[in-house]
This record gives sequence, C-alpha cells and structure tokens, in this order.
Amino acid sequence: MKLFITYIFLLVTTAGFAKEIEVDTFLIRMESEINTQLEIVRATKDDNQRYLENESLQELIESILAHPGSLEYPFTAFQTMSTIASPDGAFRIFNWNVEDNNGLNSHYCYMILPSRGDKPNQVIEFKEDRVTIPPRPLNMLTPTNWYGALYYKIIPVRKGSKTMYTMIGYNGAGKGTNRKMLDVFYFKGKKLRMGYPIFQESETSSRLVRRVFFEHSEKAKISVNMNTQLDAIVFDHLVPESKGLEGMFEFYVPDMTYDAYRWEGDIWKYNVDLIATNDYSKKRREYNPLFESDTTGKEKEFIDMNNEWTNPVDGRNPIVNEGSPIAPLNDDVDLKGKEKRNALKKDKKHRKGKGWFKRRKEPRSAIKND
Repeated sequence: MKLFITYIFLLVTTAGFAKEIEVDTFLIRMESEINTQLEIVRATKDDNQRYLENESLQELIESILAHPGSLEYPFTAFQTMSTIASPDGAFRIFNWNVEDNNGLNSHYCYMILPSRGDKPNQVIEFKEDRVTIPPRPLNMLTPTNWYGALYYKIIPVRKGSKTMYTMIGYNGAGKGTNRKMLDVFYFKGKKLRMGYPIFQESETSSRLVRRVFFEHSEKAKISVNMNTQLDAIVFDHLVPESKGLEGMFEFYVPDMTYDAYRWEGDIWKYNVDLIATNDYSKKRREYNPLFESDTTGKEKEFIDMNNEWTNPVDGRNPIVNEGSPIAPLNDDVDLKGKEKRNALKKDKKHRKGKGWFKRRKEPRSAIKND
C-alpha cells in the first residue's frame, strides 16, 4: 500500500512539473512569434498594410493573455511594447502604439488580472476613442472610451480603504505636440474606472482634478516621472515661448524649473519650484594632477569628489525627442550685456531659498500650464 501511494505521489508531481515546463515553453514560443510580428508592424511602410499587420499582432497577444504565466513571464524580447505590472501584482498591461505616415498615433492596451482558482486571467481590452471624447478629457472614463496612451509607471496609493493606481503615460498626440499625463486607475467592484479627483489643480487651489495633461512642443524633451529620492512625481514646468502663444501647445517648452506632486494625506498635493542640488552622499573618483609632482608620497593618485550633481527629474522616458529647447529668459527682447546680467541676478534672487521646494507668489499649475 505504501509503495502504491508513493507511486501516485510521484505521478502527480511529475505531471505538475511537466505542465510547468509546457507553460514556459508555450510562452517562450509565443514571445518569439509576437516579437516577430511586432517588428513587421514597425517595418511596414504602407498605412493600410501596417494596420492589417497590427490586427494579426493583436490576435497573437490575445492568445496568451488568459494564460496564468503571462502575469510573471518577463517578455524581455519586446523592445517597443510596454508590459509593466503594478507593484502589488494586482494587474499587468500590454501596451503599444502604431504611428501612421501622417504622424497620427493609435494606441492599444490590454489589462490582465490574476485568475481565481482554476479560472483564466480576466482580460480587459482598451478602446481608443477620438470621436466622442476630447483630447484632454476631464470626466471619469472606462476602457471602452479611452484617450489612448503608453503607460510607463504605476504608483499605487491608498485612499481610505481603496487602492488607487496613479498611472504616468505618454501620448504622441499629432503633428506639432506630444503629451504626457497623470491618471488614476481604480476598481469599482470588478469594473475598471479611469480618473479620480486626487490631483490638486494648483499650489493655492482647493479644487481637485481627475487627471493632468502636460502638452508641449514635439521639439521639446520633457520628463514626468516618480523620483524615489524625493518621494514625489517630478515634472518640467511648461510655458509658452512667448506670451502671445498661450494655449497653443505646439509652442510650450520647459522653462528650466521643476514642479512636483507629493502624496499628502489622501491627495497628490502640488509643490512648486523644485530646487536642484548636489547630492553629497554620492561620490566620483578623479585623477589628482598633483600626484606626479608630489615628492612626499602623501598625495593619492585618485581623489574622491563630492560634487556630483543630481538631476531631480528622471530622464528615462519611453520617447526621446530630438533637441531640448527651453523657454527664453525674457519673452519680448533679446537681452545682451548688462541687461542680461541684471536679468540673471533677478532670476537667481527669485529662486533663492532652502530645501527642495520653494513657494512662488503667483500660483502655478500643470493643469492650466500658466
């Protein structure tokens, strides 16, 4: 009897191991097929053919989403598709874009949620809607009426008993502008909702908005990302290149200052004028020019330097644009000589302060892009 029970145990264990090997083999094979098809989509020149190839890509991706292993498998072969997962393991997204020959981007996204028991993963398909919703929607949305984005960061926060997922994303918009955004994913029962009023409109406002858009010139490179050192979402402050261009986002560029959202209480609170500073906890080694001329033997060949500058904005973004124009110091005149030095002194005095954040007299807002 004992021998018979041992045999059954070995049989079940072996079957389970074989199933695990089969799962891994299936995903490895599908990863290769999907990546090949993704490369075909990227290489196709004709718009109609490109979207036909993209439909084939969607079919391949849909074939793996319900599979339990798709939540953990790394999919490292995908170079132009996001497969990020929420840090708490609540969901994972497969997300990519297709750009046509006119520069118009279409976005695709699937969310998978873990299976319960023997059931397959739950799959939510996002549908981009450029007809019934505006480019910068203010209301709550669902996956069936989605503005379209490439998400590259997920930040879970607790609001009461609920977990809210702050999403940082990118949208290629159209000719002339690019757009980054902050949004909120949350679940109402089993239904996914997008957009929740937890972002402070400006540093002095009591109004909360559901999402934030950063629209700017496609010639400019901006960053919107979580900075773990500061425990804040840090972003470039955008301004028009001149006062007469307010509201024309193809002329909005960074002004070399940084603002941020920090989670305080149960909202993302607007903080202004992030002060970049040296991080003295970091060091770099440099050759000591006095070493060879030293006769006492006390000088070291290399010395540690404590003045490595830390950029407060994480520049690792999914899209890298050529060039990095910034707003001029003065909108109306080309400053030279003494005028420029006086303007620089005035600007320096304005920024003078201690700590990472400093208040300005006039309210700033990422929503209004003032």
